[in-house]
Amino acid sequence: MDYKEQYNKIYRYCYFRLRHRESAEDITQETFLQYLKHPEYGGAGEPLKILYTIARNLCIDELRRGSRINLVSQDGIAECAGDSPNEENIILQTRLREAMGALEEAEREIVFLRIVNEVPAAVIGRLLGISRFAVYRRCERALKLLRKEMEADL
Repeated sequence: MDYKEQYNKIYRYCYFRLRHRESAEDITQETFLQYLKHPEYGGAGEPLKILYTIARNLCIDELRRGSRINLVSQDGIAECAGDSPNEENIILQTRLREAMGALEEAEREIVFLRIVNEVPAAVIGRLLGISRFAVYRRCERALKLLRKEMEADL
């Protein structure tokens, strides 16, 4: 497993959940510290699921504490999807932010994990306690709704 690549993806996931840069950095570091502190995690054969489970639980704890951060918003994907400040990207991010408002929080999370972080459907399914086929169906349904919302803006 490429820890550097996964570190960046876990950070994006934490930022998506928390919408606060410093909290996302702290949670990402804590995720990897917990993962590396427990050697039995390496033998479990599912490092991605374990990393995302740790990160998700730490994010939930942070949200419950309510410190420094807002609840997950629909624009988390738009901000993580691109960082180029040109006019076309700004317009696209704005439209995507508005379209994301049509999705439920769980759908936004699945789309983020599957599309932005490229997490395999089987891992997402184990993380969320659903089958990989349910992940495919929910992701396709969410993407269809996003396409419809984006086309309606044209």
